[in-house]
Amino acid sequence: MEDIVGSIVSGQTADDFVREVNENIAALGERFGLHEQTLELICECGNPCCDARVAVPAEEYERLHETGRRFVALDHARAGASERHSGYAVV
Repeated sequence: MEDIVGSIVSGQTADDFVREVNENIAALGERFGLHEQTLELICECGNPCCDARVAVPAEEYERLHETGRRFVALDHARAGASERHSGYAVV
């Protein structure tokens, strides 16, 4: 199984792969007019085995993701989290 996953994300780190998935989720939300909805994203903590979900308002995702910051599950946030919200933190 690891060989399959490795070949799928070849040339990308787990962080990059998850970020790309989340960008696609956000793009689909925008395409279907979900601007004011909450997006269910994958935690961007950097652990390649993490499958935690974080619920982030679509507007918040757009505002913060453009700055290069990442959304993580609250229990995955380290002391350096810049913001903490209900259900997620921004690092």
